[in-house]
Amino acid sequence: MAESMPVRASANKVEGVNRCECGNVRTIHRARGKRSKYLYAICDDCGTNQQTGTFWQSRFEQHYPTIEALHQTEKAAPVVEPEDETKPNIEPKLTELDTELATEITQAVTENEPPSSQTEPEQDPQPDAKPSGWKSVIAGVVLGALTGGMIARF
Repeated sequence: MAESMPVRASANKVEGVNRCECGNVRTIHRARGKRSKYLYAICDDCGTNQQTGTFWQSRFEQHYPTIEALHQTEKAAPVVEPEDETKPNIEPKLTELDTELATEITQAVTENEPPSSQTEPEQDPQPDAKPSGWKSVIAGVVLGALTGGMIARF
């Protein structure tokens, strides 16, 4: 079954098609005017993508003139299936110095910890000592009066 080119309401002509991230066929168009160096794509599900970054522009540049050409390249491309092999769990090898440091750190931590039965619940820390609102207003008025008076004299 031959698919026809999707109909778009864009004023710019269709330059080609490629596969959208959602799996549908999207049309590629060239913008006009000061953005004429950029391509944009229209997908039925995703909508219009006008991003001008190099990542998206390189994806838009890889388009095919017709849907048939797209289907032919997809059929010719080998399907890569993920392998079920699990990667070996490689643990870093510790040197003698690393193991000594690790043991010293764990000993220091365990020595500084109080026994769990003697721990007290933590109390909320004291709120930040900020001046109350009216003190800030008065300080602003005084500072403004001083600087305003200095400016008016000069």
